[in-house]
Amino acid sequence: MQNIISILTAAKQELEKNKIKTSNLESQILLSFTLGVSKEYLIINAHEALDDKKINQFKNLIKRRINGESISNITGKREFYGREFIVNNNVLDPRSDTELIIDIIKGLYAKDDNFSLIDLGTGSGCIISTLLLEFPNSIGIGTDISESALNIAQVNAKKYFIDHRAFFVLSDWLDAINFNQFDIIISNPPYILSKDLERLPLEVLYNDPLIALDGGINGLLHYKKIVSNLQNKSNDDTKFLIMEINEDTTKELFQLFTCFGFERENINLYDDLSSKKRVITCKF
Repeated sequence: MQNIISILTAAKQELEKNKIKTSNLESQILLSFTLGVSKEYLIINAHEALDDKKINQFKNLIKRRINGESISNITGKREFYGREFIVNNNVLDPRSDTELIIDIIKGLYAKDDNFSLIDLGTGSGCIISTLLLEFPNSIGIGTDISESALNIAQVNAKKYFIDHRAFFVLSDWLDAINFNQFDIIISNPPYILSKDLERLPLEVLYNDPLIALDGGINGLLHYKKIVSNLQNKSNDDTKFLIMEINEDTTKELFQLFTCFGFERENINLYDDLSSKKRVITCKF
């Protein structure tokens, strides 16, 4: 019988051969998932022998990973802002870069503040759920054009017992929503240029829904739809628009925002951990 450390070493080497950079972490995640234990358990019990059934199950998962299936789709879960969310191929796989949106809002509001938010294109609901957990007096609505995505978002809200504060609506961006009732509008819209989709890593193309990736000819299609709907503000309450972006379209986004009446001095850009422009905000 092979033990934990030997099976992990072999799996890591196999993943490395197939140019998977985080081979050590991914082999640990998949073995933890196979055994139903934590990654810490694998370290503490490195010399524990595994039976053939578990070894074969693990090897099958490694094959799926090598064939381009994402870790999230294999395990059906993904960590976001320190919490685990249920995911599948009906929703965009949450990325750590998106956590910057949470940090920005934590800089705008105190933990006990009372505010309302809309999460446009909510997908798995990881953004809205995280914000409602970080701000226990807040409420929010998540919208999506996909019923399958909304089902996942609802499951995640129930998992964290916030479904009495999180509501989900089938809507093409703001079409079914009156944004004037809310303090914050958040979105991570599709921003990949249509011509660049074929150059994405296979694990992205094979696992993330195309509708959550394709930003149209210039990558601005969905930004324009959202921003154009925000012109009809009917009260004097200060609101914030917070959106994840593609750094390459920063100049065009500034032009788009100002074209629709947003004041340039109220528009800010935030860098992610790789020092790339990742989020645009606008107070209006």
